[in-house]
This record gives sequence, structure tokens and C-alpha cells, in this order.
Amino acid sequence: MIKLPWYLIVLHLCLPIGGTGAAASNLRPLHYNLSLLTEVEPLKLSGNFSGEVVIRLRVWRETRTIILSCNGLQVGENVLLVRRNTGGRVTVRKMWQARSVHQLGIVFNSMLWLGEEYTLVVPFSGQLSRASGYFVGGYMDSRHHQQWIAVTQLAPNLANTVFPCFENRTFLAPFILNLAHPRGTNAVSNMRVLKTSDHEKDDYIWTTFQQTPAMSVQKLAFSINRFTNRTSAEIPKGPALTTWLRPKIADQGDYAISITSQIIVFFISLFGKPYPAMKIDQLVLPDTAYQSHEHLGLVSYPEAAFLYSAQRSTTRAKQQVASHVAHEFAHHWLSDLENAALYWLHNGLSDYVSGFAVDNVEPAWRFHELSMVRQALGVLVKDSKGSAQPMSLAYASMSSDTQANQKSALLFRMLHSLIGTQAFVNALRLYLHRSHKGSSFLQACLWHTLQEESDNQMSLRQDIKVSQLMDSWTMQPGYPLIRVVRNYDTNEVTVSQERFLRNPGKLMQKRQQCWWVPLTFATAGIDSFVSTLPSEWLTCQGRQSASPLILNEVAQPDKWVVFNLRLATPCRVTYDERNWQLIGNALSGPNASSIDRFTRAQLISDVLNLAGAGVVTYDLALNFLRHLRNEDEFIVWQAADKYLEWLHRTLRQTTIISTFKGFMKDLMQTKFDELFKRDGPAAENGNITELMVIVLQLSCRTDLESCAEFALKEFASLTLETNRIPVDLSETIYCTAIQFGTEADWTLLRRLYTRSNVSEERRILLSAMACSRENWALEKLLNLAFAGRYMPKNDVLLIFSAVAQNPLGYNLAKKYLVDNIKAIIKLYGSNTNELAQLVTVLMKEVTTEEELNALRMFMRTDLQNLPGFETAFRRILELGEDNIAWHTRQYHNLLAAVCNITGSIEPQCIY
Repeated sequence: MIKLPWYLIVLHLCLPIGGTGAAASNLRPLHYNLSLLTEVEPLKLSGNFSGEVVIRLRVWRETRTIILSCNGLQVGENVLLVRRNTGGRVTVRKMWQARSVHQLGIVFNSMLWLGEEYTLVVPFSGQLSRASGYFVGGYMDSRHHQQWIAVTQLAPNLANTVFPCFENRTFLAPFILNLAHPRGTNAVSNMRVLKTSDHEKDDYIWTTFQQTPAMSVQKLAFSINRFTNRTSAEIPKGPALTTWLRPKIADQGDYAISITSQIIVFFISLFGKPYPAMKIDQLVLPDTAYQSHEHLGLVSYPEAAFLYSAQRSTTRAKQQVASHVAHEFAHHWLSDLENAALYWLHNGLSDYVSGFAVDNVEPAWRFHELSMVRQALGVLVKDSKGSAQPMSLAYASMSSDTQANQKSALLFRMLHSLIGTQAFVNALRLYLHRSHKGSSFLQACLWHTLQEESDNQMSLRQDIKVSQLMDSWTMQPGYPLIRVVRNYDTNEVTVSQERFLRNPGKLMQKRQQCWWVPLTFATAGIDSFVSTLPSEWLTCQGRQSASPLILNEVAQPDKWVVFNLRLATPCRVTYDERNWQLIGNALSGPNASSIDRFTRAQLISDVLNLAGAGVVTYDLALNFLRHLRNEDEFIVWQAADKYLEWLHRTLRQTTIISTFKGFMKDLMQTKFDELFKRDGPAAENGNITELMVIVLQLSCRTDLESCAEFALKEFASLTLETNRIPVDLSETIYCTAIQFGTEADWTLLRRLYTRSNVSEERRILLSAMACSRENWALEKLLNLAFAGRYMPKNDVLLIFSAVAQNPLGYNLAKKYLVDNIKAIIKLYGSNTNELAQLVTVLMKEVTTEEELNALRMFMRTDLQNLPGFETAFRRILELGEDNIAWHTRQYHNLLAAVCNITGSIEPQCIY
């Protein structure tokens, strides 16, 4: 057997492989020339487009038939095929469309010869639609005139809704784009404008763009708009940067524009490669059916993700803008590696490294690790569902699967902490240098490169292989629960693993799962939380059940021990009862900060979620909550808040809610007084500001009297001309004031909303108006959401969610959706993802079989014809099923714990 040198193995892994679906095709596109006329009816916010696509192609296997991808387009009769070397025309015998599989077949009278090049001309037309890759949005300008914007989003699989094409992602070809658009509008695309010329219609003009590099059809992007543009200062060795946005809100783009150049420069240095285009246009959209997307030379954002007002936007909004811009540009260096099956890998890597760019432009925030811990707290909740899928199954149809992308980022954080920064950065640069478009083995290439650099730095134990480690996390669903059981007589610690499930009874067939888990731990007296290098490993040998690990002399019997320092690995950890007690004693003592804040955040998140799954008792969990009285780190409070928000929502229709609120009031009073009494600390830094936001929100949610008094006092000073309410606290203050206020208060917020042009402020005002206890106010909001033609769909979802979460609004929201579902489906253009979000809002509130069955029947009756709804249907149902399962298994345990800890003598605690 011949042993290949390592460098040949790497080349084999990183180069494209010929035996893919691409090679099996009869034809390959060599060049596209696309001409498109866009006609919009501004009053109806609808329109159509027409044009022709000229495709130069080569025959790889002799055939009489060309099959193009074509979805919802009308194809003209004058299809033309010309043999390039002779100029002879090949006549068409017949054409057919298979609409169910989105194919257009063109059968010719003559055979297309092997190796020959042909030019295919296909005329076509189509409708602008939210459900297609080319859609129209609207907004009101500063003079209150209606305006429109047309924009494309062809990824992951919508290019065939705009023009007939070869949609195979491994087919890369250059494009020349010609757009016909009304005079006075701007045309923007991947490349610079080459020329403009007159159109046969006097009020239209042709804009022709420079030829693109070879790319897949999904990477083509363009827009027609009446935006203003902002040109940034020249970036040394970087692209020319121009930002397009509505004139009315252009000043709110200043912050994002100012940091974009710095972010690009950072990534040029990090990746060791120049930006892959000579120019970048940033397109800021007032309403889009999709999230932000990056393309070669063109990046699009929703306004809410790009705009920031120093006076009226929150601190968190500013951080999100910086993070969003950094993520989009990080992906530019990776998105060139065309492989739909690895979106989760490259999106996760982009997500992870983007945090370093934010730290570079805003070092005072210390944003990166905070954002990763926040992300971990969310991922651990979502990935504990029985329906969780392996990340490796997050294909192109699920490219917006943020769960897979975020989990991927956390795994890169784990790996980075294991192999070190030098090895990680070197491997990243080598990967970008070696990888090629279309490779089927990019994942293996990345693992191999990381292994190579790890070996050079001697970072990992010899028996730990990067591919084995990472595959155990990416190729199977869920994550492990690490059980730590101490023997206090022998001073041994037994560490084992199993899959953690929020609803343990959900899976009827439990299969053995295991992961390669790096074990980090600290103990009282030896409490170094700085290093996250593993002391030991839980190993996983194929399909064999994982063997427990026995550790000796970890800690003295009277000292606590905690595992998974700084939440470096995305898993949950539970301990024996005595160790939980020792940890609790430490957290209630004067040296609680000897356990670092990220580990404290994991402890509080773990104990609450473990109680919900029946792994530990609610008595233990509620006692851990009491330690929050002395907690000054907002990330720890945030870890608790995520679970408490769900618990409050699921308990609010039960008899225990008043007793539970009593427990929470006792917990919150001290911290509220500390932060909000007159001589309390001012909001002078990010930690205190965010802590005040969470404490105020929790206090008012639990009906703490002093919180309501504070909110009403602050709100009393609000007028149309004067607003001295701190913007970070405004959402809770507004909501509480509206909850206890008058119609005049609600009308004041409505007028402030109408006047505002700051998307973050408008979002806060909409959410607060939904806190009303009056049906008329909630009904007005629902009508505003679904009847307003220019309401961004993110704001529609916000209003619907806020009304449904109002105890008095759930039935109103459900009735509105059911009664108006046909009009709402039309409004959303049958966009399954957006409609599923509305139903998900209702399902989150379900706690009984009766409510679940009503929503199940509604979905089966009214939504079954939406494309791809079956998958969404199953996921939505699981939310309700898990809520009901918790009420069946854990509600009485929580009831007993709350009654026990409060000493309540209310009837539900006695009987």
C-alpha cells in the first residue's frame, strides 16, 4: 500500500472533486448576459419584469435537450440556439415545463455536439413577489410621498424565479448585467457601472455593469431605488465603499458607515488576503423579506440592523449594529467557497471571528466573549429539543438556520480555546489559501488544516484529533449533560455524559450518544478561571457507550468544584447534591466573585434548566436564584432572565402565579432599591446600564410596587416635545405606564411613534403600546400591523408577539390571525418562514391540550398548502407539546418548591 505525503492528502481534501452532480450534467454555462426591464406600480407596490438571458455554454455530453431551472416564469416562444464556431442556428423541436420540479426543457431537432460551444437566448417575464427572488418594497419619503425599491435575494434557491438559469452551485460563470429602469432611479449591482444608454421608452434608461468574476447564479444581486449615497474615505489597499439609504434617515447610518472601513481593514489583516472586489455598495433596505445578505461587491441590510441614533437608540442596538456589519464582512472571505451543504460551517466561522472585529473597533465593550456567552445560553435552550438536528444537515434550504450557525460559532470558540490563537489564525489563513470553489470536502480540509497547525504548536494531546472531536459535535444532534458525582470518602470524582433533553420523555427510542468533551474545572483555593485548557477529556469511541472518567484528588471534601470554566464548551453540567450545596454557599458568601462571572452565568442557567427537565429539584433552583440579590454582573442576571421570562409566561394563567410573583418580589426588592434609589449608582458604564435594564424589567414584570411607582413618575415627565427618559430603560417604563395608564397615555405614545424616524425607537413604542389592558388599543395595533402597507414585516411580527404575550391579548391575536389568514397569506406572498413565525408566537403561549389541538387544526386547515410547511409544522407543534409536558411533569414540583420557600398559606399551597 502506497503512503501519500501529507501535502497530497491536503490537496485531495481541498480541491474540487469531479464526481459530483456538476460533472454528471450534459452542459456547463460559460457566461451569462442578462437584460432585464423592471416596471413597478407604486400605488399597488407590485410590478413585473421582462427580458432575455443569453447563456454561452459548452456541451460535456452529447444531447438534444437543454434543461434549465425555471420557477414561476413565463418563457417566450422565440428561444434561439446558435453554434458558435459556425454561426448556424439549431432549431427548436419543442419546449416543456415541469412546474413541480421547476424545470424548463428545450428539445432541439439536431444533436448538440460534444465539446462544442453554443449561445442560448431565452426571453422571459415574471412577477415581482415577496415569495420570489425579486421583490418590491415601499416607504414614505420626507414629503410623505410613496416611494418604492426593487431588490433581489437569489440565495439560497431563488435565482430561477428571476431568470432561467443553471442553478447548480458548482456551475460558476461570469455575468454581464443590463438593467432597464425609470429615469431618476439608481441601479446598483455587484460590479461598477460600465455605461448608461437610452431605452426605447423615453422615461427609462439602460444601465450596464462591468463583467463579474465567475460565480454562481445565487451570488448575483441588484437593486433599483431612489436612495441617496454616502461615499466613504479611501481604504488603504481596500475597496471603494459607498452606502445607499433613504435620504430621510441617512444621518442614522453614520455610525455603521464609520466602522465599516475599520472592520474591512481588520479582516484584511486577520485573513491575510485582500478584499475580493474593487468596490462595495452597502444597501440599507426599509423592508425586506429576508435578512442581511452579502454578495460580491454588494451587501444588503434591513434598516434595523444598520441604523443607529445616538439620542434615541439603545446601547444594545449600537452593539448589534457593529456585530451585524462585522458578521457580513467576515463572511465575504468565506462565501467565495461555494458549497451549500457547509453554510452552517462558514456562517459559524464568520459569526465567531466577527466578534474580534467588534472588539477591535469598540475595545471598551469587551464584546466578543460576552456575545459568545449570550449566544451559548440561547443555543443550549434550543438545542435541547427532541427535534434538534445535526448541524451537518443545515443545507441551503435552511441557510437562515441561525441555530446551526450559532452552535457552529460556539464550537469554533471551543476549538480556539483548545489549540491557541496562533494555531487557530495560521490554520484559518492556510484554509483560505488551499480551499477551492466547489470542493465537496471543505469541512475535512478545515479540520485537517487545524490539526496540522495544532500539531505544529503541540496544542492538543496526541490522542485527540480535531476531526474526531468536531465530528462528534457536528454530525449528531444535541449536546451532552455532564454528570459530576463526588465520593467524599475516597476523594474520587466520577464524570459521565449523556444527551440533555428539555423534555426527557419526548424521544421514544433513546440511542447512545457521546461527544469528545474537554474538561476544565476549578475548586475553592485553586480557582484559576483564566485558562480554559482542559485538564482531562471525556472520550467517545464510535458507537460504543462512553465510559465514565474517574478523577482523583480534585478537591478537598469541604471545598466546591465547578466544571466547564467560562462556558468554554456548549454543554450543561450537574453535580451531586452536596457539591451543589457547596457551590451555593460560595455564591452567597463574601467571595462569590472568586467564581468568574461567565461560570456563574452558566451555573444559574444550568440549575434552572436542569430543574425544568427534572434532573435537579426546583427547591435547589429557587435557592440558587436567591444569590442574585448580591450579584452585580448583568450577564448572570441575563442567564436567569431567559428562563424566568419563560416561567412567568407559562405560569400566568395558573393559580401559583401570585405566589411565584411574591417570591420574585422578595428577590428583586433589594437590588431594585440599590440601583434606582436616588443615591444609587448612575448608569455610567455598559455593565451598570444593562444590569439596570434587566432588573427594571424583572421588577415590573413581577408587579413590584416600587417599580411601578418609578415608571409612572418617569413617564409623567414625557411630552411630545421633551423626553428625558433614559432610552435604555424606556421600553419597560413605557410598558408599565401604559399598563396602568389612560387612553391619553396610549395616544401620546402613538403620536410619538408617528413622529419618529428611528427604527429602534419605533420598535420600543410599538412594543409598549401592546402592554395596554384595553381591547380597543390591542385591536388598533393589530389593524395597524396587518393593514399598513409600509409596515416592515419585522415590526408586524413585533406587534403580533407583543399583543399575544399580553394576558388580555392572546385570544385577540389568535382570533385576528384565524379570521384574516387568507389576507395575511396574500400580504406575506405565501412566504412560509414569515407566516410560521406568526403561528410560533401563539404556540409559545400554549399550555393545554385544548389550545394545542385548536392551533393544530388551524394549521392543517389553512396553512397546509404553503410550500415546505410540513417541516415548520412539526417544529411549531413541538413548542406546545413541550410546554404541556412540563405542566404534566414539573408544575407540581415547582408549586411545592415555591410554597415551601415562601411559606405561603394560600389555598394552592395547603391543598
